[in-house]
Amino acid sequence: MTISSERFAAIVEAYGTEPARWPTEERTAAMVHCATHPEAQALVAEFQALDEMLNQFQVADLSVLQRNVLNQAARTSAGNVFDHLLDWLLPHSERLMAWLWRPALVACLPLVCGVLLADYFSFGIDGVQNSREEELYLLSLNDYTETFE
Repeated sequence: MTISSERFAAIVEAYGTEPARWPTEERTAAMVHCATHPEAQALVAEFQALDEMLNQFQVADLSVLQRNVLNQAARTSAGNVFDHLLDWLLPHSERLMAWLWRPALVACLPLVCGVLLADYFSFGIDGVQNSREEELYLLSLNDYTETFE
C-alpha cells in the first residue's frame, strides 16, 4: 500500500511526528513514504520542533470550581424534553410548599388540557349550538324573581 504526499502531510499535521501516534492501518505505508521521499523527511523535521514544544506543555489539574461547572453542565444535559419543560415551568426549590405544589400542578395539567379541548371541539354532540352572544341574550331573558324569594 502506498500513500500520497498530501495524505502523509495530513497525518503529520494531525498526529505529530512520532510514528507510534499515526493510524495503525497507514503507519507502515507512512514510514516507507518518509524513508523514501526527502520532502517527507523535511516535513517531519519542520514539525519536530512544534511536536517537542507540545510534548513539554502540561495541563494543570482542574480546580474544584471547574469540576463543579463541568459536572453541572453534564447534569443539565441529561433528561428528556418533558423534564426540561417541567423544570422550566416549576423550578426545584428546597421549601416544603414547593414540594407540595409541584405534584399538584402537574396533576392539574390533564384537567387543563381537557377543558381546552372541550372548549374548542364538540366531539360529535349534535344539537343547537348557540354563539356566546346568543347565550348571553337567552340568559338575560330569564326570570330571576324566583331566586330572590
